[in-house]
Amino acid sequence: MTLKNLDKCPWPWFGGKSQAAPVVWEALGDVLHYVEPFAGSLAVLLNRPHLANRPYFSETVNDLDGLLVNAWRGIQLQPDATAEAASNPVSEADLHARHLALVRWRAEHELEHLMGDPLWCDPVMAGWWIWGCSCWIGSGWCSGDHAWVLGDGDRLTKRSDKREPGVSRQRPHLGNNGLGVNHAGAREPGVESAGSSLWDPSVPEECYHPVTMPEVRRWFAYLSARLRHVRILNGDWKRCVTGGASKILAVRQGHGPCGVFLDPPYAASAGRSDDLYACEDLSVAHDVAAWAIEHGEDPQYRIVVAGFDGEHGTRFIDAGWTAQEWFQAGFLRGGMANIGKNGHQQARERLWLSPHCLHKSNKIQKSIWNLSKTKKNKRKKHAKNT
Repeated sequence: MTLKNLDKCPWPWFGGKSQAAPVVWEALGDVLHYVEPFAGSLAVLLNRPHLANRPYFSETVNDLDGLLVNAWRGIQLQPDATAEAASNPVSEADLHARHLALVRWRAEHELEHLMGDPLWCDPVMAGWWIWGCSCWIGSGWCSGDHAWVLGDGDRLTKRSDKREPGVSRQRPHLGNNGLGVNHAGAREPGVESAGSSLWDPSVPEECYHPVTMPEVRRWFAYLSARLRHVRILNGDWKRCVTGGASKILAVRQGHGPCGVFLDPPYAASAGRSDDLYACEDLSVAHDVAAWAIEHGEDPQYRIVVAGFDGEHGTRFIDAGWTAQEWFQAGFLRGGMANIGKNGHQQARERLWLSPHCLHKSNKIQKSIWNLSKTKKNKRKKHAKNT
């Protein structure tokens, strides 16, 4: 089979904004520097309709979760090795063993290499983290908050010291044909060999695929090329929105604005669950709103903030920002699709656009259609050239 959409995160991610991307890009336009301080699934960056990797255009992403940053760096810098580690049969025993290895690896401060060397990554841990995300059910992946640890004789056992990071013994995801790197579209149908009753002597004996799915390798190779010139940071979100970091030389010289997309973990005031991410913060959204409003009047910034209706009261509207709905009826996607005591509340998803943004209408269907058409034409052109 052939994966049809390579502009997609290879693991499921709660709160992905792929359906909101058209509205974000209409608001930002083709900015000289794009900054995404909460990387997550990079859904907005990967759905950018403008030509990637151009001279004098910059893109910078950041996240506090070092395991996530290591995964993106692994895909960017060592796509084959990361794909090999990420493409594995779904196995409950492997899930627990890799989960334990990941939380112990983080506890041993291996992630500090991400801060010390911008070209460092661990592709094996990156691949295991991606594969685990694709096998996991619900929240808590790599949080280290669960009860099972590696005990005597390298056996899974319940911990006696709560300071030691542990994992859950839950079963892997079995509810559909596969998510992320386990997606059904990545499979190669049929396996034949000399020992098979279907074997054709005219076909070479090695007519079976390796454990690493060829489509996963192709997917990661594409993402590596797309991310080739993206700067990937690990740390606090404020580090990449300082004037020195966000206003590159061309922006300071007045050649165009910096576009910032802020998608922080929604605040406690949104009424969300408090265990969705490995790096949780129920108040950072308010700090983000304060920074955004403070800088929203600066003509060198176009800023879009994602959130939940009522999460920030009327502070954005009072500051002259525009509230934008982006959900599509019938599609339970985005940050609030299945959350809270009242279940689906996706109609409350909002984007707030700063005064210097370009797009102020509520006609989302047109923007989604235009982006889909642009991507379809790009695929047709690529197919024709190859």
